[in-house]
Amino acid sequence: MKLTQWKIPLWSVLLIPTLSSSAELSLDKYLSEVRSNNEGVKASQLIIEGTQDRSDEGKLIFRPSLFAQVQTTIDKKPVVNVLTQGDRTDNSFATLGLNQQFDFGLKSQLSYNLVHTKIYNASPTFVSRPDFNDGVVKLELSQSLWRNLWGQETKAQMTLVDSQAKASSHLESYKVKQTLSQAESIYWSLSQMRKVVKVQSDNLVRAKKISEWNRRRTNTGLAERSDYLQSDANLKLREYELKNTLLELAILERSFNSLRGKDQNQVDEELDFFDSKSIVNFSPPEKAEMREDTKAALEYQKIAVANAGLASERNKPTIELYGSYAMNGRDADRGEAINDSLKTKQSTTAIGLRFNTPLDFGTTSKNIDGYKKEQVAAEYTFKKKVFDQDREWNDLMAKFEDAKTKLGLVEKIAEANKAKSLNESDRLTKGRTTTFQVLNFEQDYAQSELLKIQSETNLLNIYAQLKTFSNGGSK
Repeated sequence: MKLTQWKIPLWSVLLIPTLSSSAELSLDKYLSEVRSNNEGVKASQLIIEGTQDRSDEGKLIFRPSLFAQVQTTIDKKPVVNVLTQGDRTDNSFATLGLNQQFDFGLKSQLSYNLVHTKIYNASPTFVSRPDFNDGVVKLELSQSLWRNLWGQETKAQMTLVDSQAKASSHLESYKVKQTLSQAESIYWSLSQMRKVVKVQSDNLVRAKKISEWNRRRTNTGLAERSDYLQSDANLKLREYELKNTLLELAILERSFNSLRGKDQNQVDEELDFFDSKSIVNFSPPEKAEMREDTKAALEYQKIAVANAGLASERNKPTIELYGSYAMNGRDADRGEAINDSLKTKQSTTAIGLRFNTPLDFGTTSKNIDGYKKEQVAAEYTFKKKVFDQDREWNDLMAKFEDAKTKLGLVEKIAEANKAKSLNESDRLTKGRTTTFQVLNFEQDYAQSELLKIQSETNLLNIYAQLKTFSNGGSK
């Protein structure tokens, strides 16, 4: 493959972006584009906002609620005795009241009922007031003495609702962090890949010069043909390396644009870059106590505990102590009926106990045991998540420090090869070496530069992964 075949793609990669775009795209701006335009991130952000908006949903269980009902009935069904019951009864009623469940198991209801009743064609002897109004103010209280004692069941319901919302929020937050970490990794990979293309293109030019130099010497009988064949093979290898890098660059550019919601192949903007001295001085981001996926595991543990508690409470016998007090008024005049209903002279008082229990004790017991096992499993899952999170952080930190050490060593190798190359160039000006030797030393320097770029990229990618463990990071 000839060098001339690479002029077009090489110019398109190296020169066209430089000439066609003066725009610079910083990492922060790119991540902002990912947040704004990536459909997955936007969906996750909406879910997070939605779960935050309903973060107090569980508290609604203990909030008062207003109820009301209005109804009119016309009853013409046959009766046993028309004289005492009439042949038609019209009934209209309206109810308005408040319900509230308290967190210690007490249920309360305060209501006002207004009823109008009219009986047609009943004998005045038996029904002295066929058209009348009833007004009733009523307070009802019910306290559980076994199931839901001290509100254990309703508190578990609240925990269930709240933890489900929090778990969803944490998981979506983690998905966003992963996407941003991936975006940051691709950003640095693309920035570094452009540096690789520049080094490899220069390397290819040198390989071409070495090949031509050996060809001329072979043709004049100053060198063996094997020298030319070796340099020609080296040229083809450099052409292959550049072609492979250009393909990787194209893939990175498509991924880069896809993450920010753009359906295009080329990235025209100039990207940030760091030299190895700056990268070596990176400090790791501060680790949060728990990563978002670990927080979600904690909420799932709470859900399992709440489900176990609900199962246990649901299958307990119900014993409720209840009582009610009502003030009543009845009169043909609606106003008088309402007025009397606000007085205690015609009150009604009731107190009692309610009892209910399931009879399938075997199934009930197995059901409770099943939920308890799921609770224990959730606790193990959370503990393992914490263990895995810490182990992954420690592994990444070890890789991070190791990558910094290797980068420092590679930088020294590159500096040594650079010094060797410059020294050989100086010797060439004094006639003490050959162009071939200079080109070879420049090739060595180029290879060490590629190794340094690879080490830089590895360190930047590890740093991007470390950010998923923190609420932010610093360079």
